[in-house]
Amino acid sequence: MSLWWDLVPRPKFSPDDIDQEWDVVIVGAGFSGLWTAHHLLISQPELKIAILDKGHAGSGASGRNGGWVSDLYPVSDEGLTKDFSATQIESLHHELRISIDEIGHFAQREKIECGFQKGGAIVVARNGGQLARLRNESSHGEVLLNELETREKISMSGTYGSVFNPDCAVVNPAALVIGLAKALENRGVSIFENHLATIASDRSVHVNGRLVKAGFVVRATEAYTERTRGQIPIYSLIVATEPLSDSLLTEIGLRDREAFAEASHLVTYAQRTADNRLVIGGRGAPYSWGSRRKDSFESRTKDHDRLRAMAKKWFPVLAHTKFTHSWGGAVAVTRDWSPYVRIENGYGEMGGYVGDGVTLSYLAAHSMADRILKKNSTRANLPYVQWKSRRWETEPFRWLSVNGAIQLTKIADREEDLTNRPSVIMRTLNPLLGR
Repeated sequence: MSLWWDLVPRPKFSPDDIDQEWDVVIVGAGFSGLWTAHHLLISQPELKIAILDKGHAGSGASGRNGGWVSDLYPVSDEGLTKDFSATQIESLHHELRISIDEIGHFAQREKIECGFQKGGAIVVARNGGQLARLRNESSHGEVLLNELETREKISMSGTYGSVFNPDCAVVNPAALVIGLAKALENRGVSIFENHLATIASDRSVHVNGRLVKAGFVVRATEAYTERTRGQIPIYSLIVATEPLSDSLLTEIGLRDREAFAEASHLVTYAQRTADNRLVIGGRGAPYSWGSRRKDSFESRTKDHDRLRAMAKKWFPVLAHTKFTHSWGGAVAVTRDWSPYVRIENGYGEMGGYVGDGVTLSYLAAHSMADRILKKNSTRANLPYVQWKSRRWETEPFRWLSVNGAIQLTKIADREEDLTNRPSVIMRTLNPLLGR
């Protein structure tokens, strides 16, 4: 069970009758769908908007992620330069940075108690290979910290140094998504939970055999989009500790509740929560044949045990600390790791955030809203707008390549531990991954 949902009471929404004509119907009541409605209403508050979800609001990745409100983008600047100008790339990063503050201001204005705090993010090198990569890959606005400077922020074992990025906040994502949904209902949006909606080939929406009429339809189901080679679901798992004592927190650090991670190739992410727990997550769970997505994939004991062991390796003072929660969820990954917002003939779709979705969904939703309203804004023309990635390979090649890449990534981390140099394996693997 997710810690976030244990801390957040779920409201009951009271939507209008679904059998009417809507200006916009959005399928998916996560951040993408909800923020799309939010941005539409800012420009045209009279719009009639229905949001449909087969579960409850935020039941997907939006309500159970690691809670990083970051300026991260899954495609490197080097990768973006193949198709976009330096000005376009800088616009993307600028819009991501200001979106963090816009989310924080929204939460404050709506009095959403989601633990939002902008303390920055620190990525720690625990061997020489990681440190060399941080030095070579640090971007604008990031600050390189030596070992002593790093330990002043976080007392992680084996520290060589780190990179600090001031443009990151942490949040309880379930509290934020529920607060957003309630704010939208107060503005007249109808949220239909437990409504399985199907978007047909003609892009009409059907619920329990009934046609739902709409002027515009948005698919905002991200990793929950079924039967597609356009993206695959990759699982990310998380564990959380009990609330930590003041003495433990003094030893660990994170006074400003910085988001933090190890600079490993296998993705990790963590935060200190508002109630003084550590929430620690990471990738590494296997990809399932045929891009199947099942709730049982979110409770892999082996991977949760690995995360608990990693937490105690990072912070030996946690040796006797109880871990109270473990959970997981799927993120959507396109073949070139690129997010997308696509619109054509009264239909829009969005997703592919590769785990960087808390901020990126807000920005992508603004792009979607501006495109629907035919605005020629900066956000309507960012690199991911109308982007089409090539499709993933058919099975068994997809299963073999994705799971092979996961295992090679783990081996690459062991290589760097042993050699204290950047991994040769990852230098070869990254182009094959499309990164």
